[in-house]
Amino acid sequence: MTRNKQQHLSLGHLTMVPVVAFTLAFAACDGKDEPKSKQVVSAQAVTPGITPTAMVTRVTPAKDIPVQPVSTPAPTSFGSAEEAYEGGDFKTAARMYRTQVEETPGFGHGHYMLGLSSWKAGDFEGAKQAFEKSIEITPTFAKAYFNLGRVLLDLDRVPEAMEVIEKGRTIDSTSGEGLRLVARAQAESGNVDGAIATYKELLVRNEDDVWGLNNLGMLYLQRGNVDEALGPLARAVQVKPTAPLFLNNLGMALERSGHPVAALRRYELAVQHDSSYVKAVRNAERMKGIVPTGEVVDEVSVTVLAEGFRLVVRSWKTDVAVLTP
Repeated sequence: MTRNKQQHLSLGHLTMVPVVAFTLAFAACDGKDEPKSKQVVSAQAVTPGITPTAMVTRVTPAKDIPVQPVSTPAPTSFGSAEEAYEGGDFKTAARMYRTQVEETPGFGHGHYMLGLSSWKAGDFEGAKQAFEKSIEITPTFAKAYFNLGRVLLDLDRVPEAMEVIEKGRTIDSTSGEGLRLVARAQAESGNVDGAIATYKELLVRNEDDVWGLNNLGMLYLQRGNVDEALGPLARAVQVKPTAPLFLNNLGMALERSGHPVAALRRYELAVQHDSSYVKAVRNAERMKGIVPTGEVVDEVSVTVLAEGFRLVVRSWKTDVAVLTP
């Protein structure tokens, strides 16, 4: 069976007291972080002075889905379900995987893929049951625990989600995905300080974790700490410069920090890479009415912001090394 590729958040909604005027949109998955059906952490700029009702972040299943040990061989027609999944037709994929696991109920990875497909199709209860069956068949497959945790977070069952996520981390304690999910659960339970600390721990382990960078920046932005948000969001764009989501989020932070020209250019870049990304399109068009026409120089260097934050993360690594016996 071929390896399935998918981006996870890697991401749940926060119900903290908002201090920044923006809304978040979601698109599909974490190897990285992927949220439920077509949802990724994103920000849409709004006119200063308008207060949002909530901030939402999603942590998104892994980019590479490893094949777990199974007690039953994969069915011969499994490939058609995989093709539907890879093509983004998650309802069809879920229907096909459901048929497959009915025919070969001992094939644990089939239940896992049914869980992913159902989740991305918006069927959280179906996804929950499928992941639980996958765990029953192969209890040492950490990703099944992590994705079950995501589903439970989407169902607003945070304490259960944290318990499941921690079980997955006992199997794979080095997983960045597991640590991101811990941060998401902390944020959803109201422990934003704990979530920020966890994202910092994640970045100490891997300074290029793009979803950790994005999510940390969005938590700062949600709190109104705009200057602190700029560094991690700029670094996310440095790590993945063609991702419309990260470009739009950085544009939001730049706009809120008083850099309209730099903000417009990030919005325009987001649109260049995905002209169907509605929020970036709207942000770019709105900002064109604010930014003067003609040759205008950026007020800030995104590269300088990103490199400055990279050095901050390395200072955290030094602090950890000093404190570690």
